[in-house]
Amino acid sequence: MMKVSKYTFLFDVDNSEFYVYNTLSNALIEIEQEAYQHLLDAQKSHKNIDALRLEDELYSLLILKKMIVENDIDAFLFYKAILTNQRFDQSHMHLTIAPTMDCCFSCHYCFEKYKAKNYLSDNVADSIIKYLKSLNRQPELKLTWFGGEPLMALPQIENFYKKLVAEYKKPIDSNMITSGFHIDENAIKIMQNINLGQIQITLDGLPETHNKIKNTEGCKDAFERVMKNIDLLLEKTDIHVSFRVNLTKQNATEYVELYAYLLDRYKRYKKKGISPAFVMDRGGTEMCEDVKQFFTPKEASQFVLDLYNKYQIHSPFLRYPPRFFTECAIRNVMSISFDPEGYAYKCWEVIGNKKYAIGKLDNKGRIKDVNENILNRHLYAADPLEDPTCSACRYLPICNGGCPIQRIENVFEGKKNNCCTFYKGRMEEFLKIHLKLKKMGFENK
Repeated sequence: MMKVSKYTFLFDVDNSEFYVYNTLSNALIEIEQEAYQHLLDAQKSHKNIDALRLEDELYSLLILKKMIVENDIDAFLFYKAILTNQRFDQSHMHLTIAPTMDCCFSCHYCFEKYKAKNYLSDNVADSIIKYLKSLNRQPELKLTWFGGEPLMALPQIENFYKKLVAEYKKPIDSNMITSGFHIDENAIKIMQNINLGQIQITLDGLPETHNKIKNTEGCKDAFERVMKNIDLLLEKTDIHVSFRVNLTKQNATEYVELYAYLLDRYKRYKKKGISPAFVMDRGGTEMCEDVKQFFTPKEASQFVLDLYNKYQIHSPFLRYPPRFFTECAIRNVMSISFDPEGYAYKCWEVIGNKKYAIGKLDNKGRIKDVNENILNRHLYAADPLEDPTCSACRYLPICNGGCPIQRIENVFEGKKNNCCTFYKGRMEEFLKIHLKLKKMGFENK
């Protein structure tokens, strides 16, 4: 006998269209009202499905898409098997390199407190490459340039990449996270030389707000400088630019105007994206005294929905849930981050803080003095698959338990991070917007 899966959501649009969605298969199907009502009744009463009340083709499709199941335990184990295999996949690696921890800014919310003015040396660059070549199975690389401010270390970036492509023959997908302050003709030339495909540029609101947060000696208008730098970048390259607008409750009201400004200024360019990035309440965080200005997941969810409902702004948060399970790379045995001194980390959020280093490269490319406690915590601790609340949650297949480092902080540092997805409790609303956008011709994926 079959029952409605706990991962299944049933909803209607204006009582005229009837849908069934499942987080495990990520499938969304429109069905007839009679079938919808039977499934809804069975779900509410926790009773088995009467196969005779459904068309054979629909019944088979509902089973295929895991919308109806024999039991929820097997459905969870199906998810667990996929996630476990992903964690031990050695065909791909997310490699993060901070060529420097130096930065000309001191943003109040920044977790990068460790701004030592050291830069990636030739010896450390060689050790990283030796480490990659020593792996039993050389993976395809997703290479993220991080920091500090990576564009303050352009010679080191170019030097490393030249050495890497000369000795490492697997595909390399290169991207960068930057303030955009240091983009110029030379930086663009080097970005092209390292085959940079995507760059994320952080903004902090409209010019006055941005310049208060990102201020540095010798520049009165950092915002306009960044805009002119992006003008140059988009004009001369086909690199995809993602604008990440950091939001607290203090500057959130500026997002609509800033969004319109960016959309208009760069309307000629298709390779761009604009998204809010919420500075979240991390529960006991020491990043900033005024934590009341940070967002909770519920507040972030409401903000995203209001953007669309009030202003018709459809941010990336409104896209259809991801088609594949995308757990944070920290859990993958291959993924790793390196700071300029050769210290290794599992998470880029703690890069530069040697307290969280899992070890340090020697000149032969071996990670020595491994801190097994830190390594095991980052790979295995606070596992949502073992968490009774998470394992019972219908959102788990699209949430994956949230940020692992925040979960680990909760267990070992007494913090109270809320790691739940912004979809929680609002799934039907998000799906209805997706359907509306799809009818309007937006791909929305």
